[in-house]
Amino acid sequence: MRRFACFTAAVSAAVLASTGAAAAAAGGPPADISPHWTTISPGVGFGFASAGLLRTADGKLHVVWPSADSGGTYSLHYSTVGPSAKLLATGTILSHWGSMDQFPRLVLAPHGLAQPSLRVIFNGTNGQAGSPYNVGTFYSATASSSGIGWALAPGSLSHTTFPSLTDDAAAVEPDGKPVTAWSSGDALSYHVGIDPGVPAKAPDVQIPLGPGGGLIDPTLVTDASGTVWGAWFNSSGTATMGYWADKIFSGAPGMLKAPGSGGTGLNNSQPLEPVALAARTGGGDYLAYCVPTKVITCSHVALWRVGAKTAMTVPGSASTHDSKVAIAAAPGGNLWVLWFNFQSNLIQAVETNTTATAFGPVMTIAPPPNMASFEGLQAEGSAGPLDVVALATPNASGASPTFFDSQIPS
Repeated sequence: MRRFACFTAAVSAAVLASTGAAAAAAGGPPADISPHWTTISPGVGFGFASAGLLRTADGKLHVVWPSADSGGTYSLHYSTVGPSAKLLATGTILSHWGSMDQFPRLVLAPHGLAQPSLRVIFNGTNGQAGSPYNVGTFYSATASSSGIGWALAPGSLSHTTFPSLTDDAAAVEPDGKPVTAWSSGDALSYHVGIDPGVPAKAPDVQIPLGPGGGLIDPTLVTDASGTVWGAWFNSSGTATMGYWADKIFSGAPGMLKAPGSGGTGLNNSQPLEPVALAARTGGGDYLAYCVPTKVITCSHVALWRVGAKTAMTVPGSASTHDSKVAIAAAPGGNLWVLWFNFQSNLIQAVETNTTATAFGPVMTIAPPPNMASFEGLQAEGSAGPLDVVALATPNASGASPTFFDSQIPS
């Protein structure tokens, strides 16, 4: 999988993981909330993975996730989660591919279809010589809006080919066309729509970072105005290092850097998962991220309205042991910001007011029980209740990272 992380960040991640494991073994302070956690996947075999999340109009949360098979192949799966984090259904979308994207993305697929449906966008190769699904472009599979009946879709969503790629993102334009984006190292590459050709005949487009750029972990969102925004981390190690955002299809204002998110001589605060970008109900695009210093990777978590001159400090986040920042938009204009504290071994969360100008009380959430290490944090709150999706390794012999879901009432 393509990564542009520097060595010091990798060492930092290893230290954080071991700290979390130690805290789990020793026990930590009591949490404000000890939710019921539902296991929504078996061990996926990846320590670095991100699930695709999508809430449908019926309130169900749809989750797509990859796995490494025991025979050296890879598969793609789905889970459907209902109220109180109840697992309603789970199954396999594709099985035994030669390579598979570890960041599959999930979007609505109304374009050209009689009824809205789900579309998972991913990259990989099926390992079958001569197959159009073996050239390494971006592909998709669709299912009904209930999450039933997954089938590989014809065509491709990129002109560029690669065996497998992790640094990718997806969103949908107002007319239903998917936008697929990925890291090209020194640029954010993207492709609009689905091309019947494999690879796509239409060219990809790039937003170049400039010399020395190292783009990782992009995220795409479509905001209330119908504009698609992308955000990413630049791991250059120079003045350009930090969190950035730009509109897909370019135009003013151009690339914008999140205040205090990085620079020459500062620690590398890369997210080690897709950057936490959300489109707020009622307007505005918001990025949550760790603010580094010369000696600290995460002095605190910041919440930035993209384009603003300053960012807000998220209360309760100045422990210096925080990582795995996530964000979720709520239906009334509120935003949730979450992160994992590797010292207390607790998830922390705070909700803004309806205008995202002030914060409510900070709450602590107990992670999945009997956890050996914590690998990833995501959230979805568009229906009101907050679904928290964690990737964590159970404390059991032979266990591998597993996806869990809990639901926090609004």
